[in-house]
Amino acid sequence: MKTQRPNGILYILISGFMIAFVGALLFLWIFFSSMRAMHQTTRDLYEHPYAVTNAALQLKTSLYQIRSSLLFATLAQSKGQALQDTIQFIRDQESLLEKNIRIIASSYSGDKQQISKLQAELQALYHIRAAILEKLQTGHYVEADRIIEINGSPKFVEIAKLTESVLAFAQQRANAYVSESQKQLEGHTRKGLMYATLLLTLFLIVSVVLVWRMYRLHAEVDKFAFTDFLTGIANRRRFMFELESEIRRSQRYGSPFSFAMVDIDHFKKINDRYGHLVGDLVLQNFCLKCVSALRTSDMIGRLGGEEFGILMPMTDLHEAARVIERLRSEIDHSVVTENGQQIHYTASFGLVASSHHHLDLSLTQMMKSADAALYNAKQQGRNRVYIANGSL
Repeated sequence: MKTQRPNGILYILISGFMIAFVGALLFLWIFFSSMRAMHQTTRDLYEHPYAVTNAALQLKTSLYQIRSSLLFATLAQSKGQALQDTIQFIRDQESLLEKNIRIIASSYSGDKQQISKLQAELQALYHIRAAILEKLQTGHYVEADRIIEINGSPKFVEIAKLTESVLAFAQQRANAYVSESQKQLEGHTRKGLMYATLLLTLFLIVSVVLVWRMYRLHAEVDKFAFTDFLTGIANRRRFMFELESEIRRSQRYGSPFSFAMVDIDHFKKINDRYGHLVGDLVLQNFCLKCVSALRTSDMIGRLGGEEFGILMPMTDLHEAARVIERLRSEIDHSVVTENGQQIHYTASFGLVASSHHHLDLSLTQMMKSADAALYNAKQQGRNRVYIANGSL
């Protein structure tokens, strides 16, 4: 039993460490899973809905830039280097258009026919743009303006509507991605809180069990340190401590107390005749009789072998003699039965009482007086109470 209890505490400590270790791993897993999920959601947002949104916005900007450049060149009747610069600018914007339309085509998750139609409309716009630039280069500004008015503007409007439709769908998908990301984050948070609560509960349970086991262990250690293993009463160490404390209390406050030393008569003969097991039963029976007969304020302790001490705080000699005599009588009428045999035993008592006239009373003096009274009780025939000189 002495090795099992420390091992039990060791197992609890190991269990607590394992729970803490698993909890830390679980927390890290939840944390990195959440970060990975958020990273994946963010990447998906920028690779798909946000990419389409940005490309559609840039596409609209390029369209307006191209349209504005054509209108300005027509109205200003640009020619020479100014016209060449306008043509180069329009080509640059068309390159951006192609780049953005490829991004939209690769990342768009809506109706693909819209993208096909947008690409077709852009090709038609390129032809209109080519016709307008041809008229500008030949100086036919009125005809260029007519082409812009009749063919270019409606085409720009149609392409703008298609771009707005693509942009609206991409923004809707982006909002859906954000909402889904928030749900995932909330889900991870709930799981994290649930796991944290579970682990905290387990940790608290293990801590409570560990503290309780340690408390029980210390309680048992204290019990074995101050309790006689065989009889369950106070051992010599505990009894002498209480007796010395009572002596100091009596010296300080002048309160009376009584002390008796007890010896079971002819105990060695009982051991020799019936065996040590029966002797142990007699000791246990004697202690039970003392505990039941004495008052709750009294204390009995085993001083060694078959010798015991009885401490009666706040008790004068007259009251102590009455209590001890009643105890002696009960023991005299007690019988221990073992294997059909009835073993009768008696006890001798040496009683001593303190007095406020002896403030210099010491533990050694008290023990000597009680021991001398016990010796006289034995000398006078045993099974009796002898009072040491009436009082100390």
